[in-house]
Amino acid sequence: MHNLQDLILMGKELDIVYIEDDQSLQKETKNILERFFKSVTTANNGNEGLDKIKIGEFDLIITDIEMPFLNGIDMCKEVKKFNPQTPIVVISAYSNTDYLIDAVEVGINYYILKPIQMPHLIQTLYNVVQSIHDKKLAQSFADQEKANLMLKNSEKMLNEITNSSPNPVIVYKDKKIFFINSAFKALFNAEEIVNLEKNELSLSAFVNQQMSVDSVLKESGDYLDYLDDLSSATEKRNKISIKTAQGRKIFLLFVSNIDLDGAQESVMYTFNDITVVEYQRIQLDTYNEHMSDLTYSKYKTTAQSSDSIINKLDF
Repeated sequence: MHNLQDLILMGKELDIVYIEDDQSLQKETKNILERFFKSVTTANNGNEGLDKIKIGEFDLIITDIEMPFLNGIDMCKEVKKFNPQTPIVVISAYSNTDYLIDAVEVGINYYILKPIQMPHLIQTLYNVVQSIHDKKLAQSFADQEKANLMLKNSEKMLNEITNSSPNPVIVYKDKKIFFINSAFKALFNAEEIVNLEKNELSLSAFVNQQMSVDSVLKESGDYLDYLDDLSSATEKRNKISIKTAQGRKIFLLFVSNIDLDGAQESVMYTFNDITVVEYQRIQLDTYNEHMSDLTYSKYKTTAQSSDSIINKLDF
């Protein structure tokens, strides 16, 4: 009874194919199998079974041996060529040792003799389903280990690439901080970074608290008032001015989606420091404006003097 309960529990996620040429036996056995498995696909002979196996995805194959067109052993040989891992249960009325030897050589480990005895059927199905369950569990652990390794490699790669760059970088995975490089950490005091790493404050809220845009910078029109404005901003308007532990800094901010083991929302924020360049630009603009004013004033004065002389001569 314990095996029956476990068989029902583990089998409810499995799709199987059952090949039997005896229609009455096929119908009867299918009704039994449907109590244990998620779905039961049937076929009437080896050829039909092989065609369905090629286009379907089945966790288990149950087949008779003696069938028209293609017998069960030969069908299993073909199946093993393209799907060697799928377990197969052979059901046959024959106890001839030749069939048993052939079945073993093909790689069939589960064999049931007709007439089918329910206790033996349940025990055999339990054994094969337990094996399938164990393999899937092992594969799940292997996949998790692989994912963890990829994650570690991704973090190592980001660490090597971004820490060699002077630009501050912060990466979010599934809306949580995945990586912060040393240049970003150097911008703020340790307590601020710790609070940020705890994900108690979003990056937008954190940066917004540090925003510092004066009237001179606002005049250029390409500075963000809030980090959230970046999502709706044009490419031109992606500069931010923030207060840091090293004084006010100006950055050109870039946001890019990156692939971290298939994560849906992996985003990298890169802060390109343009503080020196920006202040040089502002100084140059101010100088040009000043020189333009001087030139205009001098021209105006000269023009007025010329007008005065001409008027006198005319007079």
